[in-house]
Amino acid sequence: MGTKLSECDEKSTKVVFACSGAADVGELSDLVARKLQRDGKAQMKCLAFVGAGIPELIDSVRGAKIIVIDGCPKDCGKLMMFEKGIRGFTHLRLTELGYHKGATPIDEHNIDAVFEVAEALL
Repeated sequence: MGTKLSECDEKSTKVVFACSGAADVGELSDLVARKLQRDGKAQMKCLAFVGAGIPELIDSVRGAKIIVIDGCPKDCGKLMMFEKGIRGFTHLRLTELGYHKGATPIDEHNIDAVFEVAEALL
């Protein structure tokens, strides 16, 4: 069985949410979040449960150190967090790092480069 979400109640828990949008920068956000989880740096959680407003899942991440990775300036992830009352998280927008929607290759170089930035923010 997987990790229970209630384990996020510990203040030391690190959680990553990614916009995972359809554009290349959304895909890059998602792949970086998955790498953070795979490498044991943070637990990746589904942004959809925040958008859906599922109280017990939202409550399960309160108190965790959270990073939200958005691909583009629409900031869907950030806006969902604010809308559901989740504050005090770190926000990373890939376009601020020089990645452009529709012009970002999804390759190991870009994944590793964004991973390094995200890891430093945790």
